[in-house]
Amino acid sequence: MKKTLLLILFSALILNTMCVRLKRSIGKSNELLVVASELEPDLVVEAIQLYNYVPQKEGIFSFIFVSDTALDAYQYYHAILLCGTLEDEFVRTLLNREARMQIEKDTFSLFRKSDIWASGQLTMILAVRDASHIETALAKYGRLIAQTLENHYYQRVKQNYYAGGISSKMKDRLRRHGITLDINEAWLIDTTHQDENFIYVHTHFPDRSIFFYKEATGRPVDGERALAKRDSLARRYYAGDYILKELTIVEPIEFAGLKGIRLKGVWQNDSLVAGGPFLSYFLSDTSTDTLYVIDGMVFNPGERKSDQLTKIEVIMNSLNLIRY
Repeated sequence: MKKTLLLILFSALILNTMCVRLKRSIGKSNELLVVASELEPDLVVEAIQLYNYVPQKEGIFSFIFVSDTALDAYQYYHAILLCGTLEDEFVRTLLNREARMQIEKDTFSLFRKSDIWASGQLTMILAVRDASHIETALAKYGRLIAQTLENHYYQRVKQNYYAGGISSKMKDRLRRHGITLDINEAWLIDTTHQDENFIYVHTHFPDRSIFFYKEATGRPVDGERALAKRDSLARRYYAGDYILKELTIVEPIEFAGLKGIRLKGVWQNDSLVAGGPFLSYFLSDTSTDTLYVIDGMVFNPGERKSDQLTKIEVIMNSLNLIRY
């Protein structure tokens, strides 16, 4: 996940839970509780929602809107966005006098606090001087709120996935092929093409796979080469898959100490009448003129796919290259 510099005031919150034994936070990883006395839901969704193409457009966050009077019944949710004015009781309760004076002066501001009512909880407060500034505040802070929520969502998925444990046996088996991944024993390793430096791990219900490939190369990879290489590998080893370029994002990355290209988009297979989301890292080791490729994909027709794709990303981010 991308890191972002959060220009949010931490010290302005007066609620202190350091000495209180907190309950565990609740809710699905993608759920966001939005609490407000009066707010147009469409404004929040438009400002905050992020999407994956899977191949259809799928929102990452699921919004739950409740009135501020119902906060007590929902306060243990793991991700909460409180939107209110200086007239709202929860704003007066959670923000100290200095913070409220700052809002009076600056019209609106955004605050963040962890673990107010529950452990593992992210709470953000979008406070405005009066309701007429809500739309402007959402326009200014929407992207920052979305990035913060995306990071929190990723960490939530990661924590839940690894609660089931990591298989040391699987790591040892993968080490023989030059990598390790933090996966559990539900995954299977296919080494049919290991002589061609291609191996993959896969699991089912839903179908997910991750392949690893390396080759000698004389130059660093760029976006066009990454797209072409992914297509050539999938055609050869995945029975004819190809990328829908118009639904694929190409961006530079630095991962495992190497620079490269990240692809995130949609794969399709016409002969199998199948498709779904994928994520690829193309990493160039200029010291050895070696290209490393790690690629994860999901096939889960008719069901939500973003959570499974995020699990794939979690596993791929555990990659450790064994370079001899």
